[in-house]
Amino acid sequence: MFPISRFVSESAAADLLQQVRWRDGVECPRCRSDLTVRNGSYREYQRYLCKNCGRTFNDKTGTIFAHSKLSLKEWYFTIYVFLRFNTSIQ
Repeated sequence: MFPISRFVSESAAADLLQQVRWRDGVECPRCRSDLTVRNGSYREYQRYLCKNCGRTFNDKTGTIFAHSKLSLKEWYFTIYVFLRFNTSIQ
């Protein structure tokens, strides 16, 4: 199902998000352009620069994880437990 090793470190969780989100190539979340280049990094997350609109973004931009105080590994673990054990949120 879901590898438990993804819960060990934040960098492993960030790598998984990058692989899943950019499966078909990096795309600007604002203008949907594929003219992007790598632009450094912020913590574990790769930053990108859109050559079309000039905005910068990272792997979490435009997702439910973007402004969360929880780390990705905590999000992944919560989702895993919810799906695996069929628990409710109440």
